[in-house]
Amino acid sequence: MNIPLFSSLSDIDQAGVNLICSLGIPPMDAFLLLKDLLNASRGRGNRIARARKCIRLGEEALVNREKSVPFSHAIAASLEAKSHRRPRTLQEIRYIATRMMKKCPELARKQVRSITPEDCEHYLLQSFSTVRQRYKGRLILSGILNFSLKRGWCRKNAASLVPPPPLKETRIRALSLYEAKQLLHTAKRMFSGECLPACALMLYAGIRPYEVRRLTWNRINLKSGLVSLAPNHTKTGGSRHVSILPVLAAILNQAGSMHNSGKLVCPPNWEKKWRDIRRQSGILRKKGWVQDVLRHTYASYHLAHFGNCSLLQKEMGHATPSLLLTRYLNMDGITPITGAMFWTHGLNPPSLLLQD
Repeated sequence: MNIPLFSSLSDIDQAGVNLICSLGIPPMDAFLLLKDLLNASRGRGNRIARARKCIRLGEEALVNREKSVPFSHAIAASLEAKSHRRPRTLQEIRYIATRMMKKCPELARKQVRSITPEDCEHYLLQSFSTVRQRYKGRLILSGILNFSLKRGWCRKNAASLVPPPPLKETRIRALSLYEAKQLLHTAKRMFSGECLPACALMLYAGIRPYEVRRLTWNRINLKSGLVSLAPNHTKTGGSRHVSILPVLAAILNQAGSMHNSGKLVCPPNWEKKWRDIRRQSGILRKKGWVQDVLRHTYASYHLAHFGNCSLLQKEMGHATPSLLLTRYLNMDGITPITGAMFWTHGLNPPSLLLQD
């Protein structure tokens, strides 16, 4: 290559021209490019330092565009990877993500690598009107971006850098001892007692309503004293093992021949039968039935009797104790005496207990 010589240039400057030419760039094109760069990096401070920063940011933006995927693609891939999760969970993820893309149309085409915490905050505020919706939206958005991070589509989970909205959790009242036993006896009396095992698993093992609907008898091992919940049965998508304590074992033993079978614990037409049992028990008639009240009751009586928060956290399948302390535990009216009676009296008639 013929390298032009500039008689007025110093040896150092001439070496710079030679370096540019060795890269295959005509000197005039390189000078014009440098002029554009310096013009684009105008502002306070050293212009060379600002130009280097401009190059860095431009390089990152180029990588973001070339080695990332649109948000809509990330959602589809995330849902495919989570296909083993329960349908209700997948439906919730799909609904939240679709709502955000509908309210913020630019989000669908946005490269996930270029999504910033400010973007996430804007999408949540624009898409959801209540604090609880924004809280849930942030969790799902964070999950999608965390999946993208593992795939190498972004360098950070921008949603995790957005402070969660201040969500005030409503504490759910645990059933009284009398109410718990009344519910058990109603389940035993109605429908030939076929709903009793499922009721007892929710009350004495803290199994969620949607989990117990999927539970089969071969997941219950009375010899090892464990209920094993598969990843596709749990809310969080991870397996969980819950201890079968003596009061629960006594009730499950009544099912006898059902053990080790692949049949569902819940009988046919479970939803209607369970609703009838709750209605006939007469409890919580004024305020209605709260979905997870038996799980909350389990947690409160477990801590009252055993006094071991770490053990309870493990049995509940929580990663941290914060949810237990802020939402699950409601010890109002529960004493060590009623806690002991809850775990030892089993199916004793509720009439023998002190009614509230």
